[in-house]
Amino acid sequence: MAEPGDPLVEAALRVTVSGLDLAAAERFDRELIAARQEAEEAGSAEPLEFFLHRWRVFIALRRHSDDAGEN
Repeated sequence: MAEPGDPLVEAALRVTVSGLDLAAAERFDRELIAARQEAEEAGSAEPLEFFLHRWRVFIALRRHSDDAGEN
């Protein structure tokens, strides 16, 4: 699994989110900034880990619902 804060992982997730929902991409950016700030303040990668997990789940659910709608 990639390290929290890995810019390539963040960029890949953002591209994927943007392709699924532009409004969600704006929320992704805001939440990423907040997660970075919280991680820095707490001295812990946990906020970034949670952020990445949450957006991976968002992508999986959105893809699943899109696939289900095609049937």
